Amino acid sequence: MDEDRAEGNRGSERTDLKLSRRGFLTGSILGTAVGTVALSACMYQPTGSKAGTTPKLVALYQDVPNKSRSCAGCTHFMKPNACEIVAGEISPDGWCRFHEPRPA
Repeated sequence: MDEDRAEGNRGSERTDLKLSRRGFLTGSILGTAVGTVALSACMYQPTGSKAGTTPKLVALYQDVPNKSRSCAGCTHFMKPNACEIVAGEISPDGWCRFHEPRPA
């Protein structure tokens, strides 16, 4: 019988680890706030740097137009030779898979 009591006592030692509702809610709210701030910081982009970050290989960039479509006629093109999406210097005569014609 002493062994049963000893096992029972081990089980009761774990009751000290219970978390109160207030502690749980406080931790949840704090965790959500920290996560939101961290996500916002990751998505922040200074207004001065609008040049793209997508590598040319991923964008399937080419230095020649695709039929009549070229970077110069795309909404993402930034004069004289930059793009809002594609990283690095691009040609106004180039083309990539993110091409969106400028509205007429």
